[in-house]
Amino acid sequence: MTLSTELSTGSGTGSAFGTGTAADASTPPATRHDLGGEWQLTWLAGPDDTPAAVRDAALPAQVPGEVHTALLAAGHLTDPDVGLGEMTQDWVGRSQWSYRRSFDFTPVPGTRTDLVADGLDTVAEVYVNGRHVGAARDQHLVHRWPVDDVLDPGDNTIEVRFDSAWDAALAHERAHGPLPSPYDEPYAHIRKTAANFGWDWGPHYVTAGIWRGIRLETYAGRIDHIRPLVRLAADHGTAEVTTHVRVEAPAGARVLVELTGPDGRPAGNATGQVVGEEAVLKLAVTNPEPWWPVGLGAQPLYRLTARLDASDGTVLDETAVRVGLRSVVVDETPDALGTRWALVVNGSTVRVRGYNWIPDDTLPSRETPQRVVARIDQAVAGNANLLRVWGGGHFADEHFLDACDERGLLVWHDFLFACAAYCEDEETAALVTAEAEQAVARMSPHPSLVVWCGGNETVLGRHHWGWADQIGERGWGAHYYLDVLPDVLARLDPTRPYVPNSPWSGSLDADPAADTHGLSHLWDAWNEADYAHYRDHDPSFVAEMGWCGPAAWTTLERVLDGENPGPASSLTRHHLRAIDGMHKLTRGLQPHVPTPAEGADWHFATQLVQARAVAAGVEWLRSRKRCAGTVVWQLNDCWPAISWSAVDVAGIEKPLWYALRHSFAPRLATVQPVSPGPTHDPTGTAGLALTLVNDSAADWTSQVSVFRISLDGRELARTRLEVSCPPSGLLTLPLDPVVAAPTDPHSELLIVETDGARTTWAYRPDRALTPPPPARTVTTSYADGALALTVTAESVLRDMCVFPDRLAAALGLPAHALTSDTSLVTLLPGETHTFRLTARDGSALSEARIPEPVLRLAVRSAEELTT
Repeated sequence: MTLSTELSTGSGTGSAFGTGTAADASTPPATRHDLGGEWQLTWLAGPDDTPAAVRDAALPAQVPGEVHTALLAAGHLTDPDVGLGEMTQDWVGRSQWSYRRSFDFTPVPGTRTDLVADGLDTVAEVYVNGRHVGAARDQHLVHRWPVDDVLDPGDNTIEVRFDSAWDAALAHERAHGPLPSPYDEPYAHIRKTAANFGWDWGPHYVTAGIWRGIRLETYAGRIDHIRPLVRLAADHGTAEVTTHVRVEAPAGARVLVELTGPDGRPAGNATGQVVGEEAVLKLAVTNPEPWWPVGLGAQPLYRLTARLDASDGTVLDETAVRVGLRSVVVDETPDALGTRWALVVNGSTVRVRGYNWIPDDTLPSRETPQRVVARIDQAVAGNANLLRVWGGGHFADEHFLDACDERGLLVWHDFLFACAAYCEDEETAALVTAEAEQAVARMSPHPSLVVWCGGNETVLGRHHWGWADQIGERGWGAHYYLDVLPDVLARLDPTRPYVPNSPWSGSLDADPAADTHGLSHLWDAWNEADYAHYRDHDPSFVAEMGWCGPAAWTTLERVLDGENPGPASSLTRHHLRAIDGMHKLTRGLQPHVPTPAEGADWHFATQLVQARAVAAGVEWLRSRKRCAGTVVWQLNDCWPAISWSAVDVAGIEKPLWYALRHSFAPRLATVQPVSPGPTHDPTGTAGLALTLVNDSAADWTSQVSVFRISLDGRELARTRLEVSCPPSGLLTLPLDPVVAAPTDPHSELLIVETDGARTTWAYRPDRALTPPPPARTVTTSYADGALALTVTAESVLRDMCVFPDRLAAALGLPAHALTSDTSLVTLLPGETHTFRLTARDGSALSEARIPEPVLRLAVRSAEELTT
């Protein structure tokens, strides 16, 4: 099992405990021999359209990796993201493949040797020296097979043969009967990343390969995993760490555990005998340092080391994990509308501001630790405090979880079910159980992991997607959500909350689409109506909501083969997978701006409306006392697309990211209508209120300026408010109509300023406003290695965006190389703002002249779309 291991396991070096006998020749310590690196890949069988050059080739293939990445590296596959390349790689996922390499092995007396594969994708047979040693049927499982009987001293060969996962899924579907899902693909019939079969934000790349590590382990005794269960006292005065150490060990073995504090000082230790396959040791911690979510406190991490000793004191194995001392529960108190659903960490309710996380690349070996951590840093920099790992991807790895632990970013993790009915046959149930057992045990040390969820939108599908006729009397997955997964958690980790599905209203028979109980998904605005209709909802907790918008211009430009992004581009449509996506994008624009046909205006308009739509929904929900959290769909992208993401696949922040950085601010001032609901007036002429949201741990006292202006910049009315909002509190103040009620709603704006932040309320959609033509000057300068764009407004300029990717080429840099400190800035006549652009890698920018046509496309305001 892959561990969050910091100590060198099986190195024979000194123990952290300072006791025990050094390993001797008769009982050596455990060793791990990595089999990664270069393997040989050959095609075995497949469709007739398999290229002849591939049929006859023996290709180098990096492990971990996929067949796709090996073919790309060898030049036998063009980038399938570009143009219609996706349509030409289908043969890869329908072929059979062989990975093969040689390795040297030296037997060690008194030990056994296992072959361990952390991830085989997906249907595989494994051979050592031509002899079959094991089989895989689940991408998400770690596999371990004894290989002593087949290894030879000296040279050995290993081969992993992969069948087509698509063919295997189709065979299961034929054997057990089709099950309903949103896509005409058999993904629910195989334990593999569902999104590999195509999704409404991603392509159809059915992968195969050794996608995670593979190694030989030689040992007389070994530690499989450390599973610490943490309980923190209500007053934070003590903590108990019940440490379950799973081992394979000879009779009489014992386990020693030691807890080291964040300051490096000992915090507790214990010794116990192995009983069966486990030792259970309890550590009591006095005056613990609690681990807190970001923004509510620090993230101290303790080091928990376990050592396995033989009965004579010989050290057999040693490993370590990091843990945080914290408590987490879900508050499901009944309220006037139904029930709450709120996360409570260390006794404090955490108002969640989060994103959904999808696989960061269609080819997972390209999800480098650096890339994943960069996305996590973007979430934190954007004021998020939670990521939800969605059930159509794969289990989070240690790089992801370690980064979240260190930053205080909470993790909600789905088990791997998404948007389909799932067969409950014996084989699938056994695989699901094994997946859950491994994942729960591996992830248990991580304090950032605070919620397990049974799956995504499967109960919703049963209620609302017409499944009944197709399912009949067959099982459809409820057995997993209500029995298998709760049982695994009860056995292995009862310290974390579990929710059977998302959305969820408290029981299998309750309508999961209702806002009255539990978790909600809000998709009616995007699918059916204008984003003002987010205000029709007053849910307990929102686990999904979102709006589509395109990736950065240069990200799309790279894959559109010369076509301009827009509705007229067939390749733009190819990279938009949302159901009726172009229609919904256009419908979303129409209430707000004239609909540009294509090109730069279409791109800017759709990005701007995406930003405004999600920000409007988030701020409405944060202004409601009942709603304890909002998790936006989605943070990241896996390919160049028009999708719901805030950060595109190149790592470039969309305007949406900047909008949510404002709307997710721990201290937010937001303007909302006084009379919400289905009959509300979205323009606010029925009355407006100012709501202060304070998610921080300290009082917020501030002076707020509220003023109304005409669109030519004249101030019409103003008031100042002295306000104080308690920690984790809300304060709603109806605004005086003298200030807030417009004389002419077509030509006026309301502006709120507090603590340097500005919020703007328009009484009419942009297309109904009557601003003067936009006027500005833009100057460029360089200082401290950064490019400064200074904008002076000669008219009202709303939501002024900067697009660093358009400037990068002028500086001789890759499109994703630059980032801007601000965007979506509103300026009044005479005001000046400087956008500071820096290199993501920290290097100094070389001075270069920015051509005026580039500046016009790189700095834009909303008025350009309507005047």
